Amino acid sequence: MASLAAAQVQEVRNITRIERIGAHSHIRGLGLDDSLEPRAVSQGMVGQKMARKAAGVVLQMIREGKIAGRAVLLAGQPGTGKTAIAMGLAQALGPDTPFTSMA
Repeated sequence: MASLAAAQVQEVRNITRIERIGAHSHIRGLGLDDSLEPRAVSQGMVGQKMARKAAGVVLQMIREGKIAGRAVLLAGQPGTGKTAIAMGLAQALGPDTPFTSMA
């Protein structure tokens, strides 16, 4: 018991890094090849191949200026990967693309 009393807890002063790590912080893109075909595991994305391919089509349309300046709404049941797809799309568009989660 004496050893427990002697243990000290260190105070954490810099929590900025901890606050910025989230559930989707590992996602770096949509995980598609050049022909918009989804890879099995790539850029932090796994599964949802049809949704990733559809997001790739949207990505291509944005890059071509066909839907630039418009919003994209992803709808579906909870836990189906909407936030992950949106994060991958934002990452694929580059650092100047803002990402806001409305949950």
